[in-house]
Amino acid sequence: MMKNNQNIYMYLPRRLTEGEEKVSKKWIELARKTMDHEDEIQKSYYGSLDGMSGYLVLSNKKMIFVQEKGLLRKTYNLVLDVPYEKLGKVSPVSRYELAVIEADGEKHVFTTDIPVQVIGESLKNLMEPKKD
Repeated sequence: MMKNNQNIYMYLPRRLTEGEEKVSKKWIELARKTMDHEDEIQKSYYGSLDGMSGYLVLSNKKMIFVQEKGLLRKTYNLVLDVPYEKLGKVSPVSRYELAVIEADGEKHVFTTDIPVQVIGESLKNLMEPKKD
């Protein structure tokens, strides 16, 4: 039981500093450079792809993974850029691992701290043909 004079602390997310915003935007800029003018980022998830930390980006037209390296000086590299029509199969390996198999047979495993069912649903919705 809690005493009346005991302080209760709640976690409130803090705003990003100007430096953090610049760093955060670098991976987004790299992902956008691979996209045409009609394509837009719809979702992004932090995790690891084949052991490399970074961001899985889902756009209207493709799946992108931007690797993040470094602790104090972050660098970003594009390591996956696959249009949805070139994706073979995407299926959960476990609650937090998603297997991504390209049409040519190349396999990747994305690991994250959120249930991959969430990512799978987002991907399914983006890959479905749009009804006009």
